[in-house]
Amino acid sequence: MHPTDLAVEDYHDLLRQSDVAALWQGFQDAMRANLLAFGDRPICNVLRPHFLHPAEYERIAAATALVVSAIHKIYAALRQGELDMAGLLHLSPAEAALVQLPDSYGRPDVSARMDAFWLRGDRIGAGDLHFLEYNADSPGGLGYGDALSALFLEFEPMRRFQESYRVQSYPVRRRVYTTLVETYRDWCAAAGKIPVQRPNIAIVDWRTVRTRNEFILSTQIFEEMGSAVRICDPDELSLREGRLWIGADFPIDIVYKRVVVNELINRYPNADDLLAHPLVQAVAQGSVCMANHFNCQILYNKVIFALISDEENAHRFDRDEEETIRQSVPWTRLVSDRRTRYADREIDLIAFIRSHKDALVLKPIREYGGTGVVLGWEVDEDAWQAATTTALATPHIVQKRAPIPCESFPIWQDGALHFAPRLFDVDPYVWRGEQIAHAGVRLGTSSLLNVSAGGGSAVPLFMVEKRS
Repeated sequence: MHPTDLAVEDYHDLLRQSDVAALWQGFQDAMRANLLAFGDRPICNVLRPHFLHPAEYERIAAATALVVSAIHKIYAALRQGELDMAGLLHLSPAEAALVQLPDSYGRPDVSARMDAFWLRGDRIGAGDLHFLEYNADSPGGLGYGDALSALFLEFEPMRRFQESYRVQSYPVRRRVYTTLVETYRDWCAAAGKIPVQRPNIAIVDWRTVRTRNEFILSTQIFEEMGSAVRICDPDELSLREGRLWIGADFPIDIVYKRVVVNELINRYPNADDLLAHPLVQAVAQGSVCMANHFNCQILYNKVIFALISDEENAHRFDRDEEETIRQSVPWTRLVSDRRTRYADREIDLIAFIRSHKDALVLKPIREYGGTGVVLGWEVDEDAWQAATTTALATPHIVQKRAPIPCESFPIWQDGALHFAPRLFDVDPYVWRGEQIAHAGVRLGTSSLLNVSAGGGSAVPLFMVEKRS
């Protein structure tokens, strides 16, 4: 048996020996006390973290670094005009205006997440890895998994489990803070400014978002690390005296931008109105350090995956990057009426899409959270043909179906302990566009793995290894 599978079985045995009813009730109470809810729904609905052997994690992290490196080579080609950024990414006037803003601290993806499927092999470190999307726009969920780790470490079964296994977690919220401050100092150096020792931080998103509890969880750690923090709506910001402010008494040094760029554009679709917004003006004038920068939308656009998987761009990558893309990035193309290549043969792209629904996924290039995604194998023929027509009319990518891993997770249901199958992904965290550290894990009962969907759940990731 694979060491990770054995660790799962050992943990499940310890759970069976526990008072699971009391454990579950205590867990529910602890989640409520620690604000671990997505809207009004608890963030976690299972009784086990996700386990990886350290060698598995190292394999995932190494491959992630190579794919991110390739993505940034495409990013550079787009920024430098070697590739047609406006045409390939289908930039709206508002998007085009934002990507012209100065980007002084380097790579715009200060905190990011690569969404991936890891299917464990028979040997330690072996397995199949599939990267699906790059969420480069200050992704959510980092604080939830971090706080969940602390709760699971208090479980009596986990305490007993650690008598036989080394268990490693990762302080994600602290990493967010130190990365923000590091970025701020680089921004100050580039601008010739003197950084303050404990910068004021604004966590900026719409006041109605269901992830607000995560902002509070982040605030707890940021304040513990020494910064003053405010949570605010983008429309609560004002620009005066060369600084960005919340109200009359809180000048901002760092904006931890959690509002999605596309949502900001949807609120202000007119480019002139968008450019007049205090947040945009502050970035344009160099009045505040914002992470992630608006340029992250280039990396977040799903066409990036079409560009790195297209053989026409293979010359931009080194041998390791090219091999990792071949092995781990599903074939992806921007949907258009053209000819291209698939599996070493030339195809008519639209005819191929229409006739291979069970092997393909259609995704709008800007949406997130599963919005607009059509899984060919889960819809009938008429729905697929309609989706293909939509994809031709509005910018979409088509991507080859990737196998989704599934494991048994313990749940408390109808007064008893059950072990239920859950689909899951393992999503490595990327810091400043190059460093890989830790990962998030999402479970689901449907192929669209999303915490907000029915049956969705976040769980913490632990690296586990048998003690000698």
